[in-house]
Amino acid sequence: MHELEKKYRDRDVEFVAMYVREPHAGERGFPTYRNHESFDHKMEMAKELEQLKSVTITLGVDDSSQEQHGILGNLPNMAYVVDREGRVVYSNTWQHAEDIDATLAEMVTNDDPSRPLRPTINTNNLSGAI
Repeated sequence: MHELEKKYRDRDVEFVAMYVREPHAGERGFPTYRNHESFDHKMEMAKELEQLKSVTITLGVDDSSQEQHGILGNLPNMAYVVDREGRVVYSNTWQHAEDIDATLAEMVTNDDPSRPLRPTINTNNLSGAI
């Protein structure tokens, strides 16, 4: 996500991530993480995530009922691209950096044809897309 945010930083594109729950709380590899006990605990965990992963984009935190997460599909890594008019122009049940890059490149180029951008993100050799 960082690479995409950096690429589109000066093109009026805003990136937002939603922290919803600890997906592997207490599991092997994550023994010190536990399910959220309160909204304050959830906020503490979101702040820790920001620090551990050097998150530079806006990080929204869903409330304890996870209502917004439910509205957005209730899956762990949903991705959406929303245009200026609030229309969803891309959605996927997983974050595919190449697809998001292609969608954003087309949008910003259409917005300002004098400054075209081409998709450049390639994650073929990575274990995760974003």
